[in-house]
Amino acid sequence: MKLLLPILRSLSRRYKLLILSIVDLITAFTCWLIFGPPFTALVASNFQISLYGVIIQNIYNFFIPALITFIYFIYSGFYRSSIRYSESRDLILRSLKGSIVFGVSWGIVYATEYEIVRNQYLFATILKSLFLAYVFYAFLQISRDFARLILNYSKNKKIGKPVLIYGAGAAGNELYQSLKYDNEVNIVGFFDDSRALSGAEINSIKIFGKKKHLKKLSEKYTNLEVYLAIPSLNQHDRRLIISGLEKYKVAVRTIPALHEIVANQKKMVEMQDLSIDDLLPRDSVKNSATSFFGMNIMVTGAGGSIGSEIVRQALLGNPNKIVLFEISEINLYSIQEEIESISKIKETSTQIICVLGDVKDKDRLNEIISNHSIDYIYHAAAYKHVPIVEYYENISEGLKNNIFGTKALCEVASSCGVKKVVVISTDKAVRPTNIMGASKRIAEMVVQCIDAETNKTKYCIVRFGNVINSSGSVIPLFRKQIAQGGPITITHKKVTRYFMTITEASSLVIQAGEFANGGDVFLLDMGEQVKIFDLAEKLIYLSGRNISHDGESDGIEIKEVGLRPGEKLFEELLISGDKLKTSNSKIFRSIEDYPNKEILTKVLDDLYNASISNDVITIRNILKENVEGFSEVSSEKK
Repeated sequence: MKLLLPILRSLSRRYKLLILSIVDLITAFTCWLIFGPPFTALVASNFQISLYGVIIQNIYNFFIPALITFIYFIYSGFYRSSIRYSESRDLILRSLKGSIVFGVSWGIVYATEYEIVRNQYLFATILKSLFLAYVFYAFLQISRDFARLILNYSKNKKIGKPVLIYGAGAAGNELYQSLKYDNEVNIVGFFDDSRALSGAEINSIKIFGKKKHLKKLSEKYTNLEVYLAIPSLNQHDRRLIISGLEKYKVAVRTIPALHEIVANQKKMVEMQDLSIDDLLPRDSVKNSATSFFGMNIMVTGAGGSIGSEIVRQALLGNPNKIVLFEISEINLYSIQEEIESISKIKETSTQIICVLGDVKDKDRLNEIISNHSIDYIYHAAAYKHVPIVEYYENISEGLKNNIFGTKALCEVASSCGVKKVVVISTDKAVRPTNIMGASKRIAEMVVQCIDAETNKTKYCIVRFGNVINSSGSVIPLFRKQIAQGGPITITHKKVTRYFMTITEASSLVIQAGEFANGGDVFLLDMGEQVKIFDLAEKLIYLSGRNISHDGESDGIEIKEVGLRPGEKLFEELLISGDKLKTSNSKIFRSIEDYPNKEILTKVLDDLYNASISNDVITIRNILKENVEGFSEVSSEKK
């Protein structure tokens, strides 16, 4: 075996298939010899006649069926299948059909040759042909099993990463089938607490069913990974299982949820990192399709995290036209490629218009909005990264974009007769401690004032907190830091944040826009605030790592680096008053005060003049006087 294995494995595929086809021919001949006419004739003559003579006499009722069978095998692709992985239902079906072809064709040739159709042996010949087909199929499968044993034989056990499949149902078995030949994965067992599966095995791999088994496995395999393979679980039960695994400090990955598989968004055996729904105690948001049939939609900041997702979801509403307005060429190119691909796959008739432009340029805005007869605008263009906008040399640009860009867009939308404008805001606009948040609060006031001046266009503001996996989001950063061996950096142990996925936030933005009556401020229910420190701990444990508390012991250290300029310990969504319910339990309406037009115009003029000369001190003073609760901790010039 030691000498034979390297030789067989080194052969080209052509020679392997040649050897296998010769084996199949010998197998067919052996089956015919023993269960066909030759051996029957020998028995009938009490072994008095020559075997060679019998073979020569009946050779045609072997040669013709064999030729027909091998023509079928070649035509059906039987020999194109990989020997090592030849366990598919399709291959088994081809093997079964080929065996039937061999048995039945032998029966027809034999019956015709000896005129059995006219005598009493016809029924016996039919049974014999079916039996010959059965025996040939059995030997075909045995030869394939033997070939797989040879090609997959390994003296040493797998040295790949140890994996426990959580769930021994259909999904778990399918996952096992997809991984069993992967040398980088060593399946050490299944885990399933179903009593019906207690003590059972799958392909000689034990099914564990008690929590103590999880503990023993995690102690035996220090780098154990758990693949969660129960797609039918609801989110609550899924989260309970993941929370239970956290204490064993094993890396956890999961196959997609059932609704994703049904929607053809994911493959059953596609492994993925844990989602935010798996990590945090929250109720996920269900998408609600909004029809934009016959409408022309424009999205500013279309290449950003929120803007691009609004474009994706708006496309599913089948609008007549979507204008992607973006200042960054590379971002516009990326979203253009993706949206055109989605449109092609979904076979939509929506026209995709990709436009480079700056929201501060009123002439450019007027040209695009007028030329394309825009009905709805989703304004997602903004400078939103607090540390960047907070830097003294960027403050003026942040104001110009966030405040005066929003003002330009809303004024042009009114003059062009746009039906509705939905402006994306942030929880950082509530009692802000940074320039970015203050600029967004002034922008909200601008939107409300412009709305009060017009009846043709309805304006609304949607305010929400952090979105997961957006640019600058903490989750991708933590995962990157864990992959690099740490440390994970947090600003403060007591920092809390709201969390929502980009998909959920964008869906609620679109739904909130449908409720707009003019001047509305909508708040999104983002669940409970979560401690960033707790989130970091969860990610470390569920990555199969320990926490280093002193920075020297084995594990990932969580290091406090201090609050950044303008950063809060916690975020708020409501400035004053109460949240008013809407028909959507995740969307609330807030009544927000704003200054009259004369006062706001004076504030804007002063801010504009200060930003032109980059007078940071004046800008801060104006914001402190006019934005409720603004108490910025300024960064020092370096």
